[in-house]
Amino acid sequence: MGKPHYIIILCTIIPFFFNVGIAQNRSSVDADVSSTQATNSRARSNAKKHGPKEKKYRYIIRSDSKNTLKGNKCFEEVTRKFGFEYLIVPQPLPPNKNGFRRFIHNFGVKFILFFRNGPGWQLRIKKKYNECKYRYGDFVG
Repeated sequence: MGKPHYIIILCTIIPFFFNVGIAQNRSSVDADVSSTQATNSRARSNAKKHGPKEKKYRYIIRSDSKNTLKGNKCFEEVTRKFGFEYLIVPQPLPPNKNGFRRFIHNFGVKFILFFRNGPGWQLRIKKKYNECKYRYGDFVG
């Protein structure tokens, strides 16, 4: 009979302590922001408007440069449009230390690219790969 009462009391008291701490931190942060906002309002607005936006690309890690056309501007531009780049790393170096880590990383990147570019994005990449390869003479034969 005694244990359920303690659980109910703890469930009601713990959120109270968290809310009080958050409210105190917010009031001190709001006071600091309002005092600096008047002096830096012009600098903040200019920083947002000007300057190029850096687009961050995801990397698919490869241990060899086979089927990547590294150095081919056409194919590198295509992969950037799709939102990724190939990263060639020899086997014993950190991001490519073991095959399982590389597989998990590449699976996550390909999963994101699936939702970003739609199903069949790898087939479209392969088609563009062949177009760029023959257009710029990066084939043997």
